[in-house]
Amino acid sequence: MARRDTDGSSARAAGKDRDLYAVLGVARDATADQIKKAYRKLARKFHPDVNPGDKGAEERFKEVSRAHDVLSDETQRQSYDEFGGDALQSGFDPAKAREFKRWQQAAGRGRGGFGGRRAEAAGFEDVLRGGGTTGGFHGFEDLFGGVFGRSAAAPRRGSDLEVPIRVEFMEAVRGTSRAISLRRPETCPACGGAAVGAGGQPCTRCGGDGILEASVRLNVKIPAGVETGSRVRVAGKGGAGSHGAPAGDIYIVVEVNEHPLLERKGRDLALEVPITVGEALLGASINVPTPDGDVSLKIPPGTQSGRRLRLRGKGVPDLHGGARGDFYVRAMVHVPDRADKVGEAVQQLETAYQRSPRHGLAL
Repeated sequence: MARRDTDGSSARAAGKDRDLYAVLGVARDATADQIKKAYRKLARKFHPDVNPGDKGAEERFKEVSRAHDVLSDETQRQSYDEFGGDALQSGFDPAKAREFKRWQQAAGRGRGGFGGRRAEAAGFEDVLRGGGTTGGFHGFEDLFGGVFGRSAAAPRRGSDLEVPIRVEFMEAVRGTSRAISLRRPETCPACGGAAVGAGGQPCTRCGGDGILEASVRLNVKIPAGVETGSRVRVAGKGGAGSHGAPAGDIYIVVEVNEHPLLERKGRDLALEVPITVGEALLGASINVPTPDGDVSLKIPPGTQSGRRLRLRGKGVPDLHGGARGDFYVRAMVHVPDRADKVGEAVQQLETAYQRSPRHGLAL
């Protein structure tokens, strides 16, 4: 388990410094479907499996995934549209930010005893985290200290956590569930997150933080269609928020084991299936194993070894609700084990060739 950037540094790099809509190449009024299509196109282009060893493509894939995580979530997108990259920082509270904006506007008109220049000097991060500024303003604690008391601290959203898991190939195709164990920040049971104990002193259990790290075990659902590098979001199950702020999220980072027989490319699957000489020559219907069970496949007469046949819609489900992939069968002609018993028939079969199958083969 690795805790994601609680100081918001990578969030700023992926969101504040570069517009998330620009990352995906969509307009700011793009529909959810347009955002999904843009993400799928870029994710396929920059996926680590498609660009092995390319660190630049790997970083681009992470940037695209981060942008999609934010813009595909209606609440996060609204907050990002209103506040920009600041909204992606850990602990950001939209309600407090709006309150600060209202105060800033009032201060700019000379209300409340604060000058406009001083108000402009206090950024969202200073306000939400109670940090100092050169203008002497120290966040909401100073702003509302006379009303709520100086012990009031700004709520801070809980930290996001990452949990790597490994799943079997067919579990990734069909979907599965996992029990995961991790340590995460949780609300202190002694003070209920208030950070204050008896007599108004800092809570001795949590040291005045209101948060304690504890071991937890959770059951999480892994949707059908994940692949190596997929990040599955489990909303609200990350670190506890402080002073009533919401909890963070858990991101399940998936790694998929290879299958001994099946190959996967995107949402398509491929399987080599042996057929007899007679099935190849005369045609036949054979049973082929797929993720949905055995399916009947027609082998056309005269099928050459290596020919690809398609079972439409029998591949991997799409993570975002799109069309399911296809299942490709590569027919491989298998010669009899006892060739000595069919010698005469083989000699007769040879006469059916109008010319050598190697005719025209040259380097």
